[in-house]
Amino acid sequence: MRAGPRNRRIVFQRKTVVIDDYGGEIETWTDYAILWAGVIWGTGAERREAAQLSASQPATFRVLGNSETLALSVLDRISFAGGLWNITSVVPLALNEGVEVTAIRAAA
Repeated sequence: MRAGPRNRRIVFQRKTVVIDDYGGEIETWTDYAILWAGVIWGTGAERREAAQLSASQPATFRVLGNSETLALSVLDRISFAGGLWNITSVVPLALNEGVEVTAIRAAA
């Protein structure tokens, strides 16, 4: 993958669980990898359900393939463009082509 298309800085985050003093679980998100990515925007979807308006914005993020990006899963998320994106798929591409990560930014 050429360096040119990777012009956006994104942060992959991973959920971690910490046990508090009372034995309860506290879920937090920690930064897992900060990388340059090429972003391919999808079309937004808007729907009305039970008189509530909701919208979602999909995007595909192309990053270099390395040990961190190849270990990504749908349990991780992306922080980008002032929002949080839930990962829906992680696809390794051909040799030296990187990884494509598709995610959805939901707005309630």
